[in-house]
Amino acid sequence: MKVSKALLKAMAVAVTVSTVTACINEKVIKPKTGEPEKKQVPYDCPGCGMG
Repeated sequence: MKVSKALLKAMAVAVTVSTVTACINEKVIKPKTGEPEKKQVPYDCPGCGMG
């Protein structure tokens, strides 16, 4: 199977661009600590008692 040089170059550019965009992502995932997150419970409504 013969593949043209233009197609090989296009595939190389696509791989390079996808790799660069994946590495530029500035979002850093921080590991969770052992303590679960505390959720704030809204105050109880004196009228209905449901919150």
